[in-house]
Amino acid sequence: MGFLHGPLLWLGMAGAIPVLIHLFNRQRYKRVRWAAMEWLLAALKKTRRRMQIENLILLLIRIAVLVLLAMALARPFFQSAIASQLGESNTHAVIVLDVSYSMDFRGADKGTPLEKARQIAQSILTDLKTTENDRFSLILLTDSPNAAIGEPSSRVDMGREIVGGATVTDQGTSIPRTMELVKDALDKSNNFVKKVFIITDNQRHGWMVAEKDRPRVAELFKQVTDMTSPNGGGIYLYDVGGNVVDNIAVVGLEMGATQKVVSTDNSCEFLATIRNYGAMQMSDVVLNVFVDGSKQTSYTLTVPAHDVLRQVFYFTFREPGPHAVTVEIEPDALSHDNKRSLAVDVREALKVLMVNGEKGSTMQTDEVAALKMALNPSQDSTDKRWVFNITEVLENGFAREDVRKFDLVVLANVETVSPEEIAALEEYVKAGGGVLIFLGDKVEAYTWNQVVWRGGDGLIPCELDKPAGYPKNDDAMKFTGVDYAHPALSYFQTSKPMLGRLLVSQYFAVKPFEARPDARVIASLGVPGADPAPLLIERRMGRGRAILCTTAPDFEWGLMPKVPGFLVLFDQICQYLASPPQRFRNITVGDQLEYTLKATEFAKTFSIVTPRQNRSSISPVKAGEHAYHLMFSGTTEAGLYGLERDAQPGETQATLLTWYAVNVDPEEGFVEKMTPPELRTMYPQFRFTYVEQGTGSQPEKIAVKAPASNIWKYLVGIILGLLVLETCLAQMFGAKR
Repeated sequence: MGFLHGPLLWLGMAGAIPVLIHLFNRQRYKRVRWAAMEWLLAALKKTRRRMQIENLILLLIRIAVLVLLAMALARPFFQSAIASQLGESNTHAVIVLDVSYSMDFRGADKGTPLEKARQIAQSILTDLKTTENDRFSLILLTDSPNAAIGEPSSRVDMGREIVGGATVTDQGTSIPRTMELVKDALDKSNNFVKKVFIITDNQRHGWMVAEKDRPRVAELFKQVTDMTSPNGGGIYLYDVGGNVVDNIAVVGLEMGATQKVVSTDNSCEFLATIRNYGAMQMSDVVLNVFVDGSKQTSYTLTVPAHDVLRQVFYFTFREPGPHAVTVEIEPDALSHDNKRSLAVDVREALKVLMVNGEKGSTMQTDEVAALKMALNPSQDSTDKRWVFNITEVLENGFAREDVRKFDLVVLANVETVSPEEIAALEEYVKAGGGVLIFLGDKVEAYTWNQVVWRGGDGLIPCELDKPAGYPKNDDAMKFTGVDYAHPALSYFQTSKPMLGRLLVSQYFAVKPFEARPDARVIASLGVPGADPAPLLIERRMGRGRAILCTTAPDFEWGLMPKVPGFLVLFDQICQYLASPPQRFRNITVGDQLEYTLKATEFAKTFSIVTPRQNRSSISPVKAGEHAYHLMFSGTTEAGLYGLERDAQPGETQATLLTWYAVNVDPEEGFVEKMTPPELRTMYPQFRFTYVEQGTGSQPEKIAVKAPASNIWKYLVGIILGLLVLETCLAQMFGAKR
């Protein structure tokens, strides 16, 4: 026999209460001899034995009532086959079914882990006794898990339908995220016994979390363990994965490291990465390259075991606008990760708005003349060798320009800026735009600090101090502390001497500030006898970025424009700032699509076209005084998603604004298992029963039936019967006395 609430058995000690009452209430009489009492004592001796027996019977009945009441509250159960027929099953089974794309790995028998997982889930549903008190929940395990049946349910038919129709998704695996839904389901359960059945290929990647999240996840696992441990419950880990980890996948597709902008009629470099997860070298792997759905070329590759291979290829786009590049290898045991796409925004030119704070008649006296030469040496806007199309305005003409029409805004030695101009610039940057700010002798520090810095919340991350250095250019300082890993400066990783020849005589000192995730120094100046002075400081806002250069781009504050490195440096920085952030067009399954409308693109309705050519209508959402955003969250499958502006009056068809490449998580393709000892070491307080169910084996049954826990109902009936009996006997015995 067992008890669901064993500690309540201590209440059985209440059975001693009638005895204690009897003992405490015994009266001690003072003996007084009285003739009349002698006759009464003689009569009492005749009935004493009968009264003692009657009192003992009543005392035992009262003790039994209290003891049986304590047992009923403790919910006793028998685990023997005969005794269990006296109770009803009272189990809540939480079924966790893995539908991540690694569950589609086809082994030698051509079966998949998902097929085995469905069999096991159906078997668990069959064992449920929902006509009694059994209930179940059903959770689909991915890295964006879904509670298909979150509330405790008795609808086994619905569960069977969902399990039978479950198909592999393009999503990855996250058991920690899924366990949050498991805990929610257990919180809603009133059943005595709680069991969790995790049916998965037990992929290592699915259990991993960032080190900073490990304590939180460990506590979550402990809570689920504590909720399922009592009363014969538990966690059961069904491993339906095979033992073969051979898989080859396309894990990366990106533009070349120095390729920041894709423009028409210029060769663009791409890099595809193929990974061999298996222990055998893979030969004759055919990699096909497609652009906008048309095959362009193919490569035959040999990928070493447990290694990666990177294949470089080139393509020249003839038409501007949105394009898509796709690479694909031939199908293998797991085909979901054999294909990868890249959305590319091809520009005819990058439009630059350049605000000149000091107009001059010569290159030596003009603030932006050298910079314009660096960005477009031919000074011909039709020369396609150069990607920048420059619009120059003076400081007083800045307010009349709509910055949303440009890919990059440059402020060069601008004395002051108004709050309205800065507000427009900040909205522009948050929407994905780029801003390059040069300081100089015209800059009024107090106004900039009030309007642009704003205590660290503005477009520049640091407070301006005052000009410093060598006013007569009689000495110069060199670059130091360069972050060569930064995309804007990575070109110089193999050309460091080129930066070393750039000399700065004067700069604008800034007050010390702490680096933070959205602001950091990427290059400094070596100041003799002092700490390095920040030279290039990046500030990220929303989806865009701004770079503050604390010196000027002219000849008055240094000799930078005199050397070729000046052209290369600011060409790279401007390309970095002006290029649309590719990471927002190339995302993972489950991520949200976002788009900020340009002034010329606004309309009332837009459509998302999915890889299956289904259309979903979306409408703009206002995100600022001049900004409108589009958002879409239905990226449930990998492939290319098109964002179209619906046909407007006078138009015959929708206009494609951009492509989104939604790719699978490449880590999901590494199907190596997490072993039970490793899992117990990683989460010591996570207690589970491991059940090996590899593909090709027959499912092992684990009974869902709970201990017979409704014996308490019979005990309550006995208690009521005893109370009635005690009342009747007390009346009967009293009538005889």
